[in-house]
Amino acid sequence: MKALALSQPWAELLVSGRKKVEVRTKNTSFRGWFYVYAARKDTKTEVIERFGFRNLPTGLIVGKAFLKDVKRYQNDTEFYKDVKLHLASRDLIELEGWSLKNKYGYVISESKRITPIPYRGMPGFFNVSLKEN
Repeated sequence: MKALALSQPWAELLVSGRKKVEVRTKNTSFRGWFYVYAARKDTKTEVIERFGFRNLPTGLIVGKAFLKDVKRYQNDTEFYKDVKLHLASRDLIELEGWSLKNKYGYVISESKRITPIPYRGMPGFFNVSLKEN
């Protein structure tokens, strides 16, 4: 099964169901279930605190989600109309240091938390082989 690496708090927001669209700079043809990996890299305390969290776990697979579709954002107006779905406001994009020339929204139709599993992840999508309890 595939896994997708997200820094915190984005991984937590996705598995909790608050985040419905994951923003990426690359398109994907993949559709289906994937593990949500809370990456160690690029987690910023200030961003975590903006959402009212503290000490979120990293280096773990924390959930599963279903990628239903991918939306190509043609311009900033389109992108910011979906801010309630992807939660990436202008100030957070600046704080994260993201350059979003190409914006793709990975539309998530379902997500759920699982018992955290330590794992060594990779950027973006990567393959994992796990036995779930």
